[in-house]
Amino acid sequence: MLMADPLKVSGKTYDYVITGGGLTGLTTAARLTSDARITVLVIESGFYQSSRGPIVEDLNSFGEAFGTTLDHAFQTVSLDINGRPLTFHSGNGLGGSTLINGATYTSPSKVQIDSWESHLGNGGWNFDNISSYIRRNEKARPPTPEQIEAGHSYKPECHGTHGDLHVGPRGGRLSPIIKRLMGVVKKGGAPIRRDLSCGNPKGVSMFLNTMHANGTRSDTAREYLLPHMTRPNLSVLVGQKVGKVLINQKVRIPSARGVEFGTDGQRFEVYAKHEVILAAGALMSPLILEYSGVGLKTVLEAAGVPQIVDLPVGLNLQDQTTTTMMAQTKDEGQGQAAYFATLDDLFSTQDIETARELLSSQLNQWADDAIAEGGFSKQNALKSQLELYRHWILDKKVAYAELFMDVRPLTVGFSIWVLLPFTRGKIHITHKDPFLWKYALDPRYLENDLDRLSQAAATRLARNLLDAMHPLVLKETFPGSVVPDNATTDDWISYVAQNFQPNFHAIGTCSMMAKELGGVVDPSGKVYGVPALRVVDASIIPTQVSAHTSALLYGVAQKLSDLILADYHRKLNSIN
Repeated sequence: MLMADPLKVSGKTYDYVITGGGLTGLTTAARLTSDARITVLVIESGFYQSSRGPIVEDLNSFGEAFGTTLDHAFQTVSLDINGRPLTFHSGNGLGGSTLINGATYTSPSKVQIDSWESHLGNGGWNFDNISSYIRRNEKARPPTPEQIEAGHSYKPECHGTHGDLHVGPRGGRLSPIIKRLMGVVKKGGAPIRRDLSCGNPKGVSMFLNTMHANGTRSDTAREYLLPHMTRPNLSVLVGQKVGKVLINQKVRIPSARGVEFGTDGQRFEVYAKHEVILAAGALMSPLILEYSGVGLKTVLEAAGVPQIVDLPVGLNLQDQTTTTMMAQTKDEGQGQAAYFATLDDLFSTQDIETARELLSSQLNQWADDAIAEGGFSKQNALKSQLELYRHWILDKKVAYAELFMDVRPLTVGFSIWVLLPFTRGKIHITHKDPFLWKYALDPRYLENDLDRLSQAAATRLARNLLDAMHPLVLKETFPGSVVPDNATTDDWISYVAQNFQPNFHAIGTCSMMAKELGGVVDPSGKVYGVPALRVVDASIIPTQVSAHTSALLYGVAQKLSDLILADYHRKLNSIN
C-alpha cells in the first residue's frame, strides 16, 4: 500500500519500520515482506518518481535531476581547500539515488572486501560471500555480437540472471573511440579487462548499466517496490521525514521502539515490534542517530540533545573528488568505458617516487590530522586503516583511480576520481530539532598531499589519453588553455583544488567495524548498545572500494536481509 497520509500509520505498530525508501530500504522491505507473516512500514521523505519521464528513465539525462525535488542537495561547509561550499547530490524519492545516478554497475576488488573480514572484525563479510548476494539481485543480459565487436565484453560466471535488477549494456552504435581508448591503455601496459565485476577491477573495460533492454533505467522502486505493492503486509508512506528513533530508556539496556516522523510542523509516532531499520543513506542515517541521542557527547551537547549511547557516529566519512576533461570528436557514436588505473599507471617516474614517499612517511601525520579535525575517533585504529589502504595500493596493486570516459555524438569526456582517499571527514547535527534540517557536512576533501597529488596526476593522465586518441579525438574544450600543455605538477594541483566536485559516493559514517576500531554497527548491522536498531545503507561500509557503489549496496541489503530474517525466525521458533 502506497500512501501519503501520516494519520493512516500514526500510532500503529509494525514488525519492522524502515527509514528511507532508497536502494537498501526498498530491497530490504521486499525481502522481509516475502514472508507474509512480517509487516513492514517504509517511510520516505520523497515521493514515487520512477515514471516521471526522461529526467529519470533516460540515462543520457544524467545530471538534469540535480537541484530538483528529486535531489536532497546536501551542502558542505566552506571547505579548507578552497574556501567554498559544495553541493552533494543525493536522490530524494522512492528509489533514492538509483533515480538520479549514472547507473554504472561494477563490483569491488576481492582483496578489499576480504579485508573487511580479516582486518575490521566483520565475520562473514568476504568477497565470495558478498558477490553471491550481488549476483542474487541481477537479471543480467550480455552484450550483442555487434557490441562485442565494438569493444564490449562480459563474463557470465560473474553475473546472475534470475534477480529483479536489470543490468546490461547500453544500446546505440558504439563509437570507435571506445576501442581506441582500449588500445592506448594496453599500449601503456595496463590490461583490457573482460568484466569489471569479477573481483579484479583494474585496467580498461566497458561495463553493464542498471537498465532495461529498451533503455529505461532500472531503479529500485521500479524493480523492488512496484511488483510487491499488492502485498498486504507492505506499507509505504511518502512525503514524511523521519526525525529520530524513539528509544525506550526505562529498560536496563535502552532499546529502539519506533520513530518520530512528520512534515510541515506536524509530528507523529509509529512503533516497531521487532526492529527499526535505518536506510536513509550515509548522510542522513548518522543525523537520525544523533537526533536520537546516539553519538559523541561533545556533538550532542552542542546541539542540545541528551546522550543515551556514546558511539563515534558521523565520523570516518569518505567521499571521492571528481574533475572533468572534455574534447571534440568527429564521430556520431556513443558509449562508455572506464580505466581503473593502479598507482603505477597513474604517475610519471618523478611523481610516483613522491607518492611512494608520502605513503611511507605520512600515515601517522594523516591519522593525527584526522583525529584533530574530528574525522575519526581512534588514532591507532585509523592508522591501521590507512596502512590497509597502503597495502592494497602498493602490494596488491588494486585500482587507485578511475578515469570514466563518456562518448556522445561529437564530444568525449572524462570524469576522473581517486578511488581511495586518505582523508576522513564528518557530518553532525547542529540543532536539537531534526525537522529544521541543520547539520554540518565536512568531507575534508583533498586535505592531504597524496590526495591532491593523485587527483592532479589522474586529471593529467586523462589529457594524455585524449591526446593519444588523435585523430578520432580533436580539440580539448575543457579545461583547455586554463591548464597549459607545459603545466607543472604544482599547476595541476592548484587546478584540481579549485575545480573539483564531490563524487557522491559517501560511505563510513556508521561504520561496520569492531567497536574498538571505531565501529558503530556490528557485522549484522546492529547498532552497538541499542537493541532493536539496525543500519542497512552506505553509512555502514567501512572503507572505500575500487568500484561504483550500487552493486555493492544491493549485496549489502540482500545479506543483511538474510540476517534480519534469520533473527525473526529464530525468535518465532523460540516462542513456538
